[in-house]
Amino acid sequence: MNMTAFQREGLQLLGYNQRESEFLSLVATHSGYFTNRQFKFFAQTDSGSVSHAFIHKLLEQRHASFRAFRSGGRVYHLFARKVYQAIERENLRTRKKHELDYVKTRLVALDFVLANPQHQYLETEAEKLAFFEKESASGRAILPVKLYRARRSAEVTPRYFVDRFPLFRDHASGTLTFTYVDPGAVTLDGFVTHLRAYVGLLQALPKFDFLYIAPTNRFFEDAKSEFEHVLYGARRGGSAVSLLQYFRLRTAWDAKERVASGDVVLLKEAQALYVGERIEALYQKWQSGLVEDTELEQESGRLELRRKAQFRTLLCGSSLIVFTDPLGKHLENWPGGLESHQRRQVSNRLSADLPGG
Repeated sequence: MNMTAFQREGLQLLGYNQRESEFLSLVATHSGYFTNRQFKFFAQTDSGSVSHAFIHKLLEQRHASFRAFRSGGRVYHLFARKVYQAIERENLRTRKKHELDYVKTRLVALDFVLANPQHQYLETEAEKLAFFEKESASGRAILPVKLYRARRSAEVTPRYFVDRFPLFRDHASGTLTFTYVDPGAVTLDGFVTHLRAYVGLLQALPKFDFLYIAPTNRFFEDAKSEFEHVLYGARRGGSAVSLLQYFRLRTAWDAKERVASGDVVLLKEAQALYVGERIEALYQKWQSGLVEDTELEQESGRLELRRKAQFRTLLCGSSLIVFTDPLGKHLENWPGGLESHQRRQVSNRLSADLPGG
């Protein structure tokens, strides 16, 4: 956890002890929402009086609100500007109210972070920008960005990495790991949109891991297929469109020549695969005769090496029981407590212990 002494002191001035301050910092940075059980897991306590005192303090000072569900459980929303200002996070949109799917997504993300404090997280937009501008010669051009227009003016502000999914270096290997948090969506449309926003950055990196996090495994295989399709132009082991083939198809298409329907499909796959300033520069040079076909084949080989990205899946998100348990017997009160719900399976023969809801 990247919490400074200044941030810790700021929260303590608001009346929170060290343990509470550290938890609030994690919630504000990664979620904005939390459950009672998540606090107990972080504080390593089963004491109801400890969590009650903490939550009572939050509500009494109007630093947080809550929403009760039919299960009998509550989800707390950390919204007070004072709290976010104390940890220098006042611009985070998690202070605002959100739809239920967003809340579920943030709870699953917090589940993951609480269970994996050992990782070195890139927590803020500024940290991520500084890291990737140093790592990539393309700078911000390949980073996922969303433009926000001011309500009372024509000013447009670019914001990067607005999804705020956990992004970290593995504590053991040092490998950079991207994540996508699926709160239990009914389709993979959101995942595909996310990948397309990140494709330029991912293709520019020589090595990385990608972790698909969800409370169920129903989309695990399909998510892997979509990952391979968006990044490599192939599904489940299919052959990717070569760079030379892409340039030839693109030339014909741009010249408004007749292109077979099958080649149109290949062209669309290639457009998702080959993006970025370097590809555009190669295309212009190739058209001008400054790059030979053999050089493009070599470049395709280099792109192939970038497929060393490891795609993994992870079951996580038992905090979502707060929304679904029909008996009001939510996880906080289940016999055996949190531990009986911690063991989750990770693809590629890994496992992890995760917190509950």
